Amino acid sequence: GSSSTAAPSNPPAASGNARWAQCRAGAASRSPAAAMSKAKEDKIVKLLKEIQRRPENKQCADCTSKGNQYVVSKFNIFVCTTCSGIHREFQHRNKSVGMSNFTKEEVEALDKAGNGLMRRTYMARWSPQEFPIPSEDSPADIRKFIEEKYVRRRWYAEAGGPAPPQQAAPQQAAPQQPAA
Repeated sequence: GSSSTAAPSNPPAASGNARWAQCRAGAASRSPAAAMSKAKEDKIVKLLKEIQRRPENKQCADCTSKGNQYVVSKFNIFVCTTCSGIHREFQHRNKSVGMSNFTKEEVEALDKAGNGLMRRTYMARWSPQEFPIPSEDSPADIRKFIEEKYVRRRWYAEAGGPAPPQQAAPQQAAPQQPAA
């Protein structure tokens, strides 16, 4: 006779629930991370968490929130839940740090970029007096900020100089030019 074993229809108990969800999500995606060995996956997750904890990545890239639970793939930045939803409105793909599988290449790109490089490029000519970093509880301001920053590239310049300040604190640099 033939014996077949059926996959369990219920997820494993308690501690395995999050892992079970990741396995199902990984199997449903085309991500190469889903097929890699557990040791390699653990190494990638460990590096991702280290990158997430760096001082330049602790604050959301687009508002004042201290949460950074999502990665916007197009820009290799960490953002909060509110900003991740607004980025989706602009068709910017993002992933949850805790619930998504990341490839080695995605984590390496974050390692090279992150919120610090974003500030040196997309905010190179930004001034807090011109457009303060929006509050995390002001989605309309965040939406306008993201549009100006990434879509219109209002403050963009090639990376090279120091990053502008994270907080909307007064700058001591060049005097403001009168509005045209």
